[in-house]
Amino acid sequence: MQNLLKQREALVHLVTHKVKGSFTRSKYIFAELLEGAFGVISPEMKDIAEKGLRSDNEGIKTVDLVLSAANLQGGKVKYDMKPIDFKKLTEEIVNSKKEQASQRGLKLKVEIKAGSYNILGDAPWLKEAAQSFVDNALKYTLHGSVTVGLEKRNDKVIYSVKDTGVGLTADDKQNLFKEGGRGQDSLRINVDSTGYGLYSAKMVIEAHQGRCWAESAGQDKGSTFFLELPRRG
Repeated sequence: MQNLLKQREALVHLVTHKVKGSFTRSKYIFAELLEGAFGVISPEMKDIAEKGLRSDNEGIKTVDLVLSAANLQGGKVKYDMKPIDFKKLTEEIVNSKKEQASQRGLKLKVEIKAGSYNILGDAPWLKEAAQSFVDNALKYTLHGSVTVGLEKRNDKVIYSVKDTGVGLTADDKQNLFKEGGRGQDSLRINVDSTGYGLYSAKMVIEAHQGRCWAESAGQDKGSTFFLELPRRG
């Protein structure tokens, strides 16, 4: 079993390296086109190059996500645990996503209850995990709003992302946070869904002695994703 896991890990690293290399090479070609390295290009060509560049960037992000999940699964990630103000981290996430929400015609709200939200953790990894909840909400909400919340319950910090999107079925809830797990409507709404975003987030959160889960009244009734971490003062 251990040999199979090692072979799988080696294959993931090989494939992701090769695929990322291909995306990166074509990305620079599109970037050079836009920068005028090959001369003046027509508006039509500029539009094509911009779409190609966006597509390659998304491809690179997907490869990095799969590779990150493999490293987390293999226990290769070493967390730099330091005191973190989770309120500040949450505000940074919301501010970074305002433009994206606006472009999609969505309201991005924040509801942070008074108090301190000090925790112990690795800020970059926790920020990526928490931000993945917002990314998902924005992708799967066609109209309405996304609300990021933060509150304290006893000795826990509760971070939540509530949306008015496609919602979750009972089967969806069983598959979420699993490797390759996706909701019933995920590919219909987001053809680039890999099922690794929430899986990676779960591993990061659990490594910080926390947990995550999702709630929904059903299909087309929105959903709320939660992240719970131990509070430190």
